[in-house]
Amino acid sequence: MKQRSVLIFIEDYVREHSRAPLIREVQAGCRIVSYKSAIDRLTALERKGFIRRRQHKHRGIFLLKRAPDPKPAVQPAMPLLEAT
Repeated sequence: MKQRSVLIFIEDYVREHSRAPLIREVQAGCRIVSYKSAIDRLTALERKGFIRRRQHKHRGIFLLKRAPDPKPAVQPAMPLLEAT
């Protein structure tokens, strides 16, 4: 969930500004308390193949895949009652 919100933020930022956000902008935009937490979430997204980061680049976040749609809640199957 936290990583998904970061990915959506990056997608929206790129769409609005035509460039990648800074890590500090990701941190502020997603209301992440620490810079290290923002880095950890970006690292997880990179490990999962959603983004790629270029080291030592100011705006070095590149989107590779879009955020998946949230899975719909599965409704438990209910038996049908016969009218008597």
